[in-house]
Amino acid sequence: MPPDDEVDKPMSVSAFLTGAALRLLARPSLAATRARRGPRSLRRHGVNATIARDERGIPWITAETETDLCFASGYAQAQDRLWQMDLMRRRAQGRLSEIFGAATVGEDTRVRRLAIARMARESEALLSPRAAAALASFGAGVDAAARTMARRAGLPPEFLLLRYRPEPWTACDTLAIVKMNGFDLAKNLGSEAFRARLAEEAPDYQAAFTLPKYPDDVPTTIRRKRAGTARIAPSADASAVGLPPSISDWLGATGGGEGPGSNAWAVAGSRTASGRPLLANDPHLVFTQPNVWYQIGLRLDDGERRSEGYGVTLPGIPGLVAGANDDLAFGITNATVDTQDLCLLDADQQLPDAWTEETTVKVRGGADVPVRASGSTGCVELEVAALGGRRCALFWSGYWPSSEIDGSLDTWRARSYPEFRDALRHFGVPVLNHIVAAADGTIALKTAGRVPAREPGSGLRPAGFDEVARSWRGFLEFDELPEVVDPDEGYLVSANNKLLPEDDPRHLGVDWAGAYRAPRIDELLDATDAVTDQDCARWQLDVANLRARRLLPHLLSAFDQSAFAQDRPADEPDAACLTLLRDWDHRDAPELAAPLIFAALLDELAEDWIVSRLGKELAAAMPDSPLQLDHLVVDARARVALGVPEQLRDSVPAAFTRAVARLVEKWGDDPRRWRNDTAHRIADSHLLGRAVPLLGSLFGGTRTPVGASLFSVRLMQPDATGAIAEGAPWRFVAEVGAGPTERWDVLRHGSSGHPLAPHYEDQTAAHAEGRLYRVSPGFPR
Repeated sequence: MPPDDEVDKPMSVSAFLTGAALRLLARPSLAATRARRGPRSLRRHGVNATIARDERGIPWITAETETDLCFASGYAQAQDRLWQMDLMRRRAQGRLSEIFGAATVGEDTRVRRLAIARMARESEALLSPRAAAALASFGAGVDAAARTMARRAGLPPEFLLLRYRPEPWTACDTLAIVKMNGFDLAKNLGSEAFRARLAEEAPDYQAAFTLPKYPDDVPTTIRRKRAGTARIAPSADASAVGLPPSISDWLGATGGGEGPGSNAWAVAGSRTASGRPLLANDPHLVFTQPNVWYQIGLRLDDGERRSEGYGVTLPGIPGLVAGANDDLAFGITNATVDTQDLCLLDADQQLPDAWTEETTVKVRGGADVPVRASGSTGCVELEVAALGGRRCALFWSGYWPSSEIDGSLDTWRARSYPEFRDALRHFGVPVLNHIVAAADGTIALKTAGRVPAREPGSGLRPAGFDEVARSWRGFLEFDELPEVVDPDEGYLVSANNKLLPEDDPRHLGVDWAGAYRAPRIDELLDATDAVTDQDCARWQLDVANLRARRLLPHLLSAFDQSAFAQDRPADEPDAACLTLLRDWDHRDAPELAAPLIFAALLDELAEDWIVSRLGKELAAAMPDSPLQLDHLVVDARARVALGVPEQLRDSVPAAFTRAVARLVEKWGDDPRRWRNDTAHRIADSHLLGRAVPLLGSLFGGTRTPVGASLFSVRLMQPDATGAIAEGAPWRFVAEVGAGPTERWDVLRHGSSGHPLAPHYEDQTAAHAEGRLYRVSPGFPR
């Protein structure tokens, strides 16, 4: 049994009364939600479009013009997710404190200095007439739905609790959300901050920890069959310039190895049971309530062509990010390429074409906070910091205007891979891998987005402004970005793993994930000649841990070479845990104890070998800490170079004893009763709770016990308490070819963001159990 503090407590009287009050407040808006069941015409808004909803409450929109379709899309999104949309635009514009007060001033100040809203305005000025019309119509639809709900006293309850009304939706709101999402998915900033701090705080360990230890035998996406044994990058220059801790703290640099990622694979008809191509996609993002994704069906018949698509988008953005139409299915993964550089500025250095913007964070219930943002073409200053009289600035590819909306209007309507590929030319941020399975038999992957054209080895750590500016020699041309079409294997895999082999002249970065997920998906596909949709759905839940398969033989050999197991009764926790590890099949299954033991042992080794040398704070910021630890486990020379015992038998048994003692203290003295899913739970909460925990708790929050780990295909990223904040909020499988496209998906929680609506939580059980819903072909009547 878990300790008392792990058991759900009964609801307090105050919480019960507050929840009852919430239900009274929310009933009018719930009534508005229920009133819109069935097909609904928007003609009274001057729009020739209809919205029908299926059994999961998912909107299916039909229109005859693109602008009417965008109006209806905005209308439906606002009906279901208006407060979430408002929160997303406020975060991207640094305006959370207007509704939350002082609790979010730090976040607002950070975002203002990053100039996300400024860059959105610059992109708006360059919108094509078509994209501008689409966004204007989308905003008009959002506003029409908001007015309708307000007139019926039906605004979402979050507005009522926080006592404010939504402002009109603008094109800049959508573009700011796009830019913010791009920044969130750009991962190099934390890596550079870590390397700079490493040089400043622990210079003796630069040689050991500056470069990632990505395994040489992991397949690359392009020419992916074992790219050889070349090292990932040249030796690091030990003269790296450091950053003060305050800068790294401000950046929010985090470690964690794999990090949020995604899985996607496409299988040619020659390798499937049906003879039709298959696509599977499960993008990994933060678990939130409501879900970060929004399911929607779109039908546009403008007289020239008829298009029907289904999939997901981010609330606040028209079109589809991933999904399928009658001719192709398309998914995404984060490319994890290097699109950011920190640079150092002299104290009196004048930036070319410099700009300055003074803004004010309005704080509810408090004094306004002035914020000064400044920068130049392609970069912003972060803050003035004392480091040899120098200042810091950030280059990011998102600081150039881009036209993602044009792309999003075209990708979901594409009838072939070449047409889809052409639509990708518009995308700037985030840089994504787009995976396609087409009805004509084509399977393909294309990386799209703005990627700086760098010299190999550049961008590892902060450098002077002139050096960084020179390294940004422009951007890779679209046709230079990675691409593979119809590979010989008959399938392709993308799991945030390394894109290019070492001998490829294009330098995309050094920080890759997917070191264990991509090989596992390869393994499953290699072993299956006639792949089915059921196979793909099952593989999305695969919990095989290739990290354990790689490391455990080394770790167990340490016990074989020591006297650890001698004279220990079999029923003692240490001996029982060792037996469980020896018998383990390397699966992070929910009912097993071995995954807990393995993870605890590695945690103790990390304390011994890494944390003891770098300190907790710096070690926690290491971007690829699991791979660094893995390298030490498998390579005796690396252990010697770091100054830890060369022989594993001299360190592993002691670490194992401490790990078992820690587990016994938490879970009891019988390891055979420990369970992986008792220790690990998806613990998402309502977005309101991020700023106002008491109010957030009123909107529910599902705690789902799970197996899996950070290194399995079913990726789950637990924190130190076992709470899982990141994984796959949406899972999708599609089969295309002759006949209608078949689609299956599931969304954690549900389509609605209203806490009392029937579709607020109706997909949660299926998501937890690994079930997919079949998406009915055609549109609901």
